[in-house]
Amino acid sequence: MDRFLDCPRRGACRLDEPRRPVACDLSGEPLAEFATTAKADPDWEVDPAAIRCSTGLISNLCGVFGLAVIFMLDVSLQRADAGESKPLRWLFATRGAIAMASDADISGLLDGAQPFVIGGRSLSDIPAGWQAVPLSSFKSFDEIRNALETNALGSDVRGVMYDYEKWRFTPAEEQQNPARYLKQAADLVHARGLLFFTAPAVDLVTVLAPDGDRKHQDETYLRLGLAADAARYADVFDIQSQRFERDTEVYAMFVRAAAAQARQANPKVMVLAGVSTEPSGQHVTADDILRAIEATRDVVDGYWFNIPGPSAYSPAVIEFRPDIAVDVLRRIAAQ
Repeated sequence: MDRFLDCPRRGACRLDEPRRPVACDLSGEPLAEFATTAKADPDWEVDPAAIRCSTGLISNLCGVFGLAVIFMLDVSLQRADAGESKPLRWLFATRGAIAMASDADISGLLDGAQPFVIGGRSLSDIPAGWQAVPLSSFKSFDEIRNALETNALGSDVRGVMYDYEKWRFTPAEEQQNPARYLKQAADLVHARGLLFFTAPAVDLVTVLAPDGDRKHQDETYLRLGLAADAARYADVFDIQSQRFERDTEVYAMFVRAAAAQARQANPKVMVLAGVSTEPSGQHVTADDILRAIEATRDVVDGYWFNIPGPSAYSPAVIEFRPDIAVDVLRRIAAQ
């Protein structure tokens, strides 16, 4: 049976149809199948006779407490099982995707995975077996508008990302009022039958709340509702959480809260979390990334695996390290 994405305001859509305002397949997997639910374990049964206390009130309290504990344990087991069994959706930039494709084992693992790939007008170097979904990424609203108005996107492009951050590539007025431009960008992108991706950087909080606590920018991000604003009109929302991945507890708390906020604003949005081989120049290991993924995969649909190299967009990065990403994907596949 063919399966579709139900894009906000545009209905179900699939990739193999010509682009039109209502046609844009995302994954071949419905968002409902990414929900963090699972069937109860048939082997996990509660024997009422096993929950007994001696008399009266004590008996009632023990029964209620015992059932509550069992329920919480069962929910925890269901959530863990759902997180481990569901397929993860990946997003790569072209350079990183090509590096993954150069490893025969990893390339095979991505067959049929339909990763999102940010690139130019063609993904000719990406294996066809991946069934990759091509995207174009832009740093400002004007870039998005100009690309659409001039038909600058390749015919195979299926999505547009709005990657707005505190940097010279995003105009100051967009940094100061991102919600205003998000709605306009979403309308333009959806009118072309394309998927709309949003990826607000955490450092925007230094613009929106300049007097905020810079040591707790994750908390300020959530308080300002940046996840809700980004997800409200998006088909796919990325939490740029990679800067926290060396601290698994902080990473998990931030991703979980941001994902919940995003889905409250738009229950249909697909939520990705960010991981990186060198976030803002930090030294990280495959173990750091795996811990971050294991702590959050039950609440997100996948990950933007950023494999940066030194560039104007990532000036703090020292080295292109696809080997770390290869190790992570290999170990996830072996689990």
